[in-house]
Amino acid sequence: MSTFQEGVMDHFIMLSEKIGCRPVGSKANDAAADYIEKIFRNAGLVVEKQEFEVPAWHLNETNLEFNGETLEAKGNNFSEACEVSGEIVPFCTLEELESSSYLGGNIAFLYGELSKENYVPKGFTIYNPDHHQKTLKLLEEKNPSAIIFVRMEKGENLPIINDWDFSIPSLTISPEVGLKIMNDYQRSSATCKIHSKRNKGWTKNIIGRKQGQGKEKIILAAHYDTVFETNGAYDNASGIAILLSLVEEISRRKDWKVGFEFIAFSSEEYLGLGDEYYLREHKGSLEDAILALNFDGVGQTLGTNNITLMGGSDELEIYLRNIKREFPAVQWTLPWYESNHYTFFSNGVPSIPFSSSGVRDLIHTKDDTIQWMNESKLNEVRVFALEIIEGLQGKSNVWTRKKQASI
Repeated sequence: MSTFQEGVMDHFIMLSEKIGCRPVGSKANDAAADYIEKIFRNAGLVVEKQEFEVPAWHLNETNLEFNGETLEAKGNNFSEACEVSGEIVPFCTLEELESSSYLGGNIAFLYGELSKENYVPKGFTIYNPDHHQKTLKLLEEKNPSAIIFVRMEKGENLPIINDWDFSIPSLTISPEVGLKIMNDYQRSSATCKIHSKRNKGWTKNIIGRKQGQGKEKIILAAHYDTVFETNGAYDNASGIAILLSLVEEISRRKDWKVGFEFIAFSSEEYLGLGDEYYLREHKGSLEDAILALNFDGVGQTLGTNNITLMGGSDELEIYLRNIKREFPAVQWTLPWYESNHYTFFSNGVPSIPFSSSGVRDLIHTKDDTIQWMNESKLNEVRVFALEIIEGLQGKSNVWTRKKQASI
């Protein structure tokens, strides 16, 4: 086993097991940032830290009392604290909610079409469906005292709202609990108690740079933050472990012509704030980027690592597909947008997102742990990425970028 393959696992275990759950604003998030910075500095990179404000939120307890019984519920991430009682008013469509009267003093009960998927935070600009925005706006206008969301997967009450800009207290319940309430809501009111605390917190992007012979650079990125209540092994200790291993391998070699920029993003899980702060200061430098590689959710034992190209030239795609022939267990997939690579792709930089298909319901759950991950699968991505980088020495951003059609 190579030193660098061992390094992938060392970094992976540190992030997913020793540090563990690392949401923005938490001590564990700080610990992960410190660890990444240490690896960057030990590799001789020039390090920049972009610090920005986020909530430091903690949930102590959630109680839902209905018909003389305490039911299992979970406060949605970043929910305001509350202790409110009121009649339950159910809604299953946007039209139904839109036609309702003012809900002040009542508890809105959202199920069916209104709770079939997680809501994108209000302030997230990369992707924000109209029906999400409209639903949240209507809820704010109707102003219920609290909101109960029914998670539409049996046995699950994972938070449906993850938005610190949404001020109405809310919680999520399983469909089993939802059924109990729906069958009897007209005869009983409910009491929602969410004991949470929110203070000012901070998180940061960690950026490391290695100068090349000229201005041109290759960008490698991954996010290190998680949602709450998960070790985030797959999402995304896997990506950061590969990033750090590549930092160590690339920094020890002196034969590079191009420069490198390594970015460990935070707040990818909440609003993409890390990307926003990066662009505020460095958007202009993206003109010098030959390529961006992003690592997000790779290496599942029962998964297939995948790759695609977004915004690259025909010559670059041919080059990548030729390399992929050496990796028959890697799947070429359709473009997708929900990670940090979108920041580069949307600003004209050819982008390669590495991810994987596998056990889907691991993401954002307590089950996202090391037991589902595979060392060889992680190393497969590391070797593939390194081969891409090696073959681009001497290439320019003119060669990699999609050619504009002549008029």
